[in-house]
Amino acid sequence: MKKQKIITLATLTYMRAQLLSAMLEQKGIKNFMTNINRIKESAGGVNIIINQSDFKEAKKVFEDFKNAYGEKKQVAADYMKTIRRILVPVDFSDYSENAALYALNIAQKFKADILLLHVYFDPAQPAYTPLESFAFSVDFEDINRQTEKVVEENLKELSQKLKEVQKRENIKGVNIKYDMIMGSAKEEILSYCDIYKPGLLVMGTRGKELSGLRSFGSITAKIIEKAKIPVLAIPKGYNSKKFSLPQKVLYATDFRQSDYWALSKLVSFVKPFGAKVYCVHVDLEIDKQHEELMREIRHFITDTLQIYNLECGLLETVDIQLGLESFIKERGMDILAMTTHERNLFEKVFKPSMTKKFLFMTDIPLLIFHSRPMT
Repeated sequence: MKKQKIITLATLTYMRAQLLSAMLEQKGIKNFMTNINRIKESAGGVNIIINQSDFKEAKKVFEDFKNAYGEKKQVAADYMKTIRRILVPVDFSDYSENAALYALNIAQKFKADILLLHVYFDPAQPAYTPLESFAFSVDFEDINRQTEKVVEENLKELSQKLKEVQKRENIKGVNIKYDMIMGSAKEEILSYCDIYKPGLLVMGTRGKELSGLRSFGSITAKIIEKAKIPVLAIPKGYNSKKFSLPQKVLYATDFRQSDYWALSKLVSFVKPFGAKVYCVHVDLEIDKQHEELMREIRHFITDTLQIYNLECGLLETVDIQLGLESFIKERGMDILAMTTHERNLFEKVFKPSMTKKFLFMTDIPLLIFHSRPMT
């Protein structure tokens, strides 16, 4: 793994660091903040970290930031608020409602807003060729009105359920809204992400009912592959009614450069929970190179991200998915996190086996980050 050099662009107060980070993200410049622990102790201790290769462009953004006022700063502030938005696509199944409840429970820690989204099928789309001579007349507008009415009633009902939980559990600072849109689920959800700009996408899965990638359901699997933001998949086997704050979060690394950026985002995600981070590499054979790569990651987490509630390890096993499953069970992990790579760890874990009917344990939430090419 060729390690990309990272540098500190600026050291600012927490609020100003957030604004600069938002402006950089708007320009497609990856960055993360360190020294966040010192928000209260230091007036200017939060560092903005970037790739050295992005310095020229980032410096221009920083200069604009220093001279920004009024509308420009408001744009950055508005963008920053999107980090506290959670989009929850629902189809009113048990597992999608389960995901919505999980989203509510974590939203209270981030003071995030939740938007429930349902995509319904366009009844006017013909299921047969329009050239059929025996085509019959159907009042699609009436069907559409009835569909919208039912969908809205279901969304109101689910929203009300969450608000009742919110009131019962005294969850404050979380706004719950809903919306519906007609079209193809995958395309419309991805398009809605571009418009709503959530910081996190939470989706329910059918867990062990199907095998491999299909265990997410075809829609969720496609969203995971295409979404530009982190996706948190909540399996049907996880009971959100018995939710407790995650205390042990496992990141499965495959020693890619993108793991460093995913870990920086993961640390921000788990920080409000006070969770311990486990960083583990699972392979058929462990050698000295693996040990060196893991030492580099450990140093990055402790020295750069300044996270010390940490455990890093290498796991040698004859079966990667069995080995990872055993680790999750034995150590009691609450969330499994990983980064998608083409034909890499993600597929190793979730690719269905042709020799045995074995399903990967999906009874804990799965947080997926998306690999971006390094500049």
